[in-house]
Amino acid sequence: MSEPFLDARRLLLGPWRAFERDVARLLICNGFDDVRIVGGAGDKGADVLGVKAGQLWVIQCKFTTNGYPSPSAVDEVGDAARYYGAERIYVATSRRAGPAMQTATRRWAALGLEIGILEPATLLEMARRSPEYPPRRRDLRDYQDEAVEQFVGALRETGRAQAVLATGLGKTVVLAESVAQMFRDEAIPHGRALVLAGTRELVDQLQRAFWDQLPTWVGTHRLMGGEQPSDWDGITFATVQSAVSRLDDLPDFGLLLIDEAHHVGSESFARVTDRLADAMIGGVTATPWRGDGYDIDHLLGPAVIRIGIAEGLKRGFLCEADYRLLADNIDWEFVRNSSRNSYSLNQLNKLLLLPTRDEEAARSIRATFDTERRRSAIVFCSSVTHAHSFAGTLRLFGFKAEAITGEMSGRERDRLMTAFRKGSIDVITTRDLFNEGVDVPDVDMIVFMRVTHSRRIFVQQLGRGLRISPNKDKVVVIDFVSDLRRLAEVVELEKAVRGDVERLRMPGVIQFRDESAGSFMLDWMKDQADLFTREGDPTLELPAFDFPPVPPSGAVQ
Repeated sequence: MSEPFLDARRLLLGPWRAFERDVARLLICNGFDDVRIVGGAGDKGADVLGVKAGQLWVIQCKFTTNGYPSPSAVDEVGDAARYYGAERIYVATSRRAGPAMQTATRRWAALGLEIGILEPATLLEMARRSPEYPPRRRDLRDYQDEAVEQFVGALRETGRAQAVLATGLGKTVVLAESVAQMFRDEAIPHGRALVLAGTRELVDQLQRAFWDQLPTWVGTHRLMGGEQPSDWDGITFATVQSAVSRLDDLPDFGLLLIDEAHHVGSESFARVTDRLADAMIGGVTATPWRGDGYDIDHLLGPAVIRIGIAEGLKRGFLCEADYRLLADNIDWEFVRNSSRNSYSLNQLNKLLLLPTRDEEAARSIRATFDTERRRSAIVFCSSVTHAHSFAGTLRLFGFKAEAITGEMSGRERDRLMTAFRKGSIDVITTRDLFNEGVDVPDVDMIVFMRVTHSRRIFVQQLGRGLRISPNKDKVVVIDFVSDLRRLAEVVELEKAVRGDVERLRMPGVIQFRDESAGSFMLDWMKDQADLFTREGDPTLELPAFDFPPVPPSGAVQ
């Protein structure tokens, strides 16, 4: 076995941002729970938080290239301990603490607050004594074992590999376990791997998730913003934009892995894959379809394993979904008068379904949230403006609701997500920010308030609620439909899920004020579903019928 990821060279060369991450990884390797890197503007003097034996540790990290670390770190972490309510308080240093820092700790001790110093010798000894794998390392499910075997086999035999796994089925675990196996087998040329993702948040989340699966002797680095690794051995995590900006400086990587691989057809990803064409290239995705028609098989080869939402629900790898389609105010007068006339899909969308009013939707969400005893919900809105305004509407109905959108700072998004995860916020409204890479397994309600013609976006957003968690029995999905294609997608999903054990419950599928009309429309939808999911704008024919009197308008139907 090689040396642990944290060694004297790492402490000497940094970079300083890596020091915070190394301390966090050290806690993970030693059995800490809920390890978080919180350093940055507004951190209140803390850089790393972790829980061990029920006690919260707060750590201030001081990386210095020469001289003693600043004694001000002691005062900062003392203030942070009060803010976070920590029981154990430390300053971690990349150089030995000087007399001034020792004096500062004694001053705090006289006030009744013990602040310890994790000096380089202590950190290196912790790294040396860490087990080869973190205690949180996951045991693979049978299909994940198969995915790793097939993925690694394809990389080694053909140099290309692709795996398609629905959100919640462990794409990141498969990636991490695959690269760990290849490092164990010394099967990666140059001993260097590059993992690419589209955003800063995804890169940080990937690196954090990999730590749970990797042996401690595989180092990890980050290439992003102004940060560049001091060496490239092990695994480098990077945004595609950072990799593109440093194409000429990149070393020869033996392995390139791409998260959310449906993006590989973009110009940015193409520039990186062209530059590293001699490396083994693999990718994972939940949604292999691209709106521009690019076939990702062209770069990665055909998928070696493919498990979608329907199969995941059938086999119990995803939580039960209680899906409720609430049709907007149906214009039954139009339906009555248009019987036996042919209309295009776009015409029907405009004429048959009318927009839902936010206040009526919020009232329906409140009723379902209370009746089903839900804990947390995500609402996907039509725009950033709508996300903010609808959060305000939800607050009028007693929800603790906040919008999280792309124009917010990373610090503000982190603050709101932390509050959401611990239950201080009931509902988050957003647009497309949660489509990829957000891990919120305890979410037990999803609401669609937006139109999307994209099957990929629909599946990504639905997947936010399908992760299994000990804290939930099912996910309730309320879909305020305003596009017939969405009804068709859900009808097709219901058909696919049916098996010996039906995991997807769709009571009535569509809720209408007029049940006879609703039943008739549902039967028609099932007959027409395959037409709705075709490309283009198919022509459809409404059936002949004789409805009861048209109900009054103005409410969610």
